[in-house]
Amino acid sequence: MSTKSGLNTQSIWVNTVLSQLTLQQKIGQLLHPFLHSYKGVDAALADLDGIEVGGAFFFPEKKAALQQLSTELQRRHQVPVVVASDLENGAGRMVQDAITFPDNMGVAATGDPEFAHQLGEAAAREGRECGIHWSFGPVVDINANPHNPITNTRSFGDKPETIAKFAKEMIKGMQTHGLAACAKHFPGDGFDDRDQHLCTSINPLAMDEWRATSGKLFQQMIDDGVWTIMIGHIALPAYHPHESGLLHKAPSAVLSHKLTTELLRNEMGFDGLIISDAIGMGGSCTQLPENEVVVRSIEAGCDMVLFCQTRQAFNDLLAAVQTGRISEERVDESVRRILALKEKLGLNDSISHPDVDAADQQRLQQASEDMAEKALTLLRDAPRQPLKAGMKVLSLHYRGDPAYNVDAIDRLLEERGVTVTRFTETDEWAMQQWGDPTQYDAILIHTVFGPSWATNRIRLAGNFNRPLVEAIKSHHPMLFYTSFGNPYQLYEYPLLPWYLNAYSNDLSTQTAYVKLLFGEIKALGTSPVDVEKLLP
Repeated sequence: MSTKSGLNTQSIWVNTVLSQLTLQQKIGQLLHPFLHSYKGVDAALADLDGIEVGGAFFFPEKKAALQQLSTELQRRHQVPVVVASDLENGAGRMVQDAITFPDNMGVAATGDPEFAHQLGEAAAREGRECGIHWSFGPVVDINANPHNPITNTRSFGDKPETIAKFAKEMIKGMQTHGLAACAKHFPGDGFDDRDQHLCTSINPLAMDEWRATSGKLFQQMIDDGVWTIMIGHIALPAYHPHESGLLHKAPSAVLSHKLTTELLRNEMGFDGLIISDAIGMGGSCTQLPENEVVVRSIEAGCDMVLFCQTRQAFNDLLAAVQTGRISEERVDESVRRILALKEKLGLNDSISHPDVDAADQQRLQQASEDMAEKALTLLRDAPRQPLKAGMKVLSLHYRGDPAYNVDAIDRLLEERGVTVTRFTETDEWAMQQWGDPTQYDAILIHTVFGPSWATNRIRLAGNFNRPLVEAIKSHHPMLFYTSFGNPYQLYEYPLLPWYLNAYSNDLSTQTAYVKLLFGEIKALGTSPVDVEKLLP
């Protein structure tokens, strides 16, 4: 049976397995909870409460722990479980001893879509090695609003044609090497300045504009054969308005049959698997209680419910079928797609963890380093001398979350013979401690404000601006300002004489930045977003 997605919902294996499942087992297939391997295998699997789930999401842990959890998870299930994780930037953000790549915006800044393909391949190889079969990526949202707190550097930029080129290659890199890709977040994030983890965010486009931008992107992913799509807690009022006409009351796509089934499934012809975004997000659960959101997501047309409370979601969906609210035939439609995805991934034949050999590991690590170097984008380039051993530098670090940092930079500088005096955002009165700025050969300002869930934090907001501006006001002839996240920081400090966008805080990017400071490489990246349009 030929389909755009390549999922065969009428195969012998799908028909055989479906015919053997009880109603309770079918309901379990719709559930995709998360598992924390740090608890230990038995404790993590105990969270499933004996329910045979269709999928599971793994949070960050080392490779061996994830392999152990995956193996035991499969052993305890009659039907193979499809395991997912957020492998948007390779496996390294989720598999702690895997390769980490730059954020998508950095990949796009290289101008070379082949890097996206290599990233997708790396995600597939290192993901499958850990028993992960499904990447919740790529992000195909348009970063149309510079103040959107959740897309930003996760996006390939603000131009649909750029996003399409890079997302297609990432999908090919993933799916060619046995990892299901997932285009997200339908109907398209990036326009609001709010976060759907907190409230229903809005895609405000008229339908002709939507079809030419966000809609076109998702259509291209469908036509190019993506296997799965994630539905966001995002409203598209032009297609499904609220009866009051108020935009903030329009239903999220997770709750909307019109958006998920009529538009995506029927009009756009997507025949692959549809999964909700994390079901407990405020974008839907501020509209309705979570147990109702779970049921409505299936009514809307989702096939799987992500991050559900396993027992509660199971009970609510079972009751919905038993009372006739949802038909068993509707459940079967989704179970067929879930089973077809598992067959496409080869889980019906093997749940082994294929090793990544040393040569491939080295090749993919080199790809990460190459793209990090080629991503560096210099937007203000007043003349600067290279750093050299024996220099003394003032290193300022301003972070939205200390866990997301570029702390390795100071170590890399010291390894090269540079003396580093360091302050962070926690040092509110650092300017009273660092002394005369002229005693330093250079002042390095590093900011790490990237997209983060449920914080609404993307701009440089905080008391740390007090010492930061003092450093800028010094007019030091060797002042370097670099953003390792949000690429729009010239809006905050438009007169910076030297400004670099590095896009990402991964180690490859930090290493490339230090090489740039020492004059060993040049910044050759091209900005995937229009920063200058923000400046008055």
